[in-house]
Amino acid sequence: MLHEGELAELLNAMAAGERSAAEALYRRMGARLYGSAYRILRDAGLAEDAVQEAFVKIWRNAHRFDAAKGLPSTWMAVIVRRVALDRRPRAVSTLPADLEAPALDLDYVHPRLRDALAELPEVHRNALVLMYVHGLSHSELAQAMGAPLGTVKSWVRRASAALKEKLER
Repeated sequence: MLHEGELAELLNAMAAGERSAAEALYRRMGARLYGSAYRILRDAGLAEDAVQEAFVKIWRNAHRFDAAKGLPSTWMAVIVRRVALDRRPRAVSTLPADLEAPALDLDYVHPRLRDALAELPEVHRNALVLMYVHGLSHSELAQAMGAPLGTVKSWVRRASAALKEKLER
C-alpha cells in the first residue's frame, strides 16, 4: 500500500537535493510507474526509457509538487504518462484485440476516486480508464470502443466533468 505522506516527504527531500530520497522514491514507485509506461508504449525498452526520463523530470521538478493540489503518486503518474505519450511511436495504430478497461488497482486508487468512478456509467468509466491507463488517444479510443469519435470525446468530457464535480464535494 502506498503511503502518500512518505512519498511527499521523499519529494521534499529530493527538492532539497538529497540523492538518497530519489533512490528511495524509485524503489517505492519505479515498478508502478513502469507498469503505466508499459501499458501506453507496449514495449519494455521504451517503457524503461520513459520511466528514466520521467524520474529525471521528477527530480528536477520536485520543488513544484504541492500536496494541497493532489497526491504525490498522482503527480508522478501524470509525469510518466506525459513522457510515455510523447515517446509513443506515431505510426502505431494497431490495438490489442483483447483491449478492455482494466480492473482498478485498489492499492493505487484513492478511495474517493474509486467511489467517484463507480458512480459513473460503465461506458464513461471505461473510456476514462482506457484513455488514462492505456494512454489511448481519442481516435484510438473510438476504434477500441466501436463508437464515433465525437461520441467518445463527449463521453470523456462528461466523465471528466462528473469526476471533478464528485471529487470537489
